[in-house]
Order: sequence, then structure tokens, then C-alpha cells
Amino acid sequence: MKKTFSFLVFLLICVGAVFLILKPNKYDFRADSASGEVSLKNYDGKYKAIYFGFLFCPDVCPTTLSLLGGELEALNRNDFELIFITLDPERDTPENLTLMAQNFYKNSVGLKLKNLNDVTKNYGVKFKKVQLKDSALSYSIAHSSSIYLIDKNGKFFSEISNLTQENIKENLQSLIKERP
Repeated sequence: MKKTFSFLVFLLICVGAVFLILKPNKYDFRADSASGEVSLKNYDGKYKAIYFGFLFCPDVCPTTLSLLGGELEALNRNDFELIFITLDPERDTPENLTLMAQNFYKNSVGLKLKNLNDVTKNYGVKFKKVQLKDSALSYSIAHSSSIYLIDKNGKFFSEISNLTQENIKENLQSLIKERP
């Protein structure tokens, strides 16, 4: 009886260890970029600031990208990547998303996710298509606005939802300090 119990405990520990080792990163993704398909692993070795938005966003996205880009430029480092992920895959292309993001920070890439709903759920991003009557755009995207910081090894570090310049700066500096 004692041997059976010991064996079961040993087996559970082994299964748990295998699960922890093989457990997929819930923040990973597959996406199209201007240069082909990528995943979060493509940006290993760099800190990542991820922002979900869309090209036709009238104010929130450009303002957030401007604040974030300004703080990234002020750090004067080459080991950061700003990743701008579209919430409007019907209209946005990776090429146009990249061009927009690079207006705010040179090391930027725009992505169109292969599994948008799954990834946004994992990050906690809320968004909804809203029809616009009598508008040339026909619809807009209502969305939450947070920046997600990921360390150089692809591990989640923090979510910045208080999008003040000072708070963005503090979070970026904490990332560098705590996960060199």
C-alpha cells in the first residue's frame, strides 16, 4: 500500500512537471506581418510592447502610440519592439499597420492575427464592431486600450491600463530593471 501511494505521488509529480514544461505560453500568437508569418518567439531577445488597435481609430490609438513611442525613444535602446496588432482585420493590412506604428517608434511592426478572438481573450482585450450610420467608414471598432509588456523571453510582465506618460515610463523602466 505504501509503495503504491509513493508511486502515485511520484507519477503525479512527473505529470505535473511535464505539463509545466510543455504548457504553451497563453500570450503567444500566430500572425501575418509585412515579411510573412510570425509568432511571439520571432521577437525573443527583445522587450515587447504590444498594443491592440486599428488604423482608422480617430484618437485613442494614435494618442497611445504617440505616448508609448515617445517613451521608447527616450529610453534610447535598440532592444524594444512595438507590436501593433489590428482589431480590424477586414480593412487593415500588416504593411499599413507597420507604417503607422513606425511613425511613432522606429522598431515597430504591424500584425494581423490568425486567431484574433483567442489571442484577445488571453490578453483580456475587449472590442466590438460598431456600425456607423451615414458614415463613409460604415463601422468602427470600440476597444479597450492597454499596453502589454512582454520580457525578452516571451514572458508577460505587466499590463499598462493607466495610459499616462509617467505611468508608461515607470512600467518600461521596471521591465528593464526587473527583467534585464
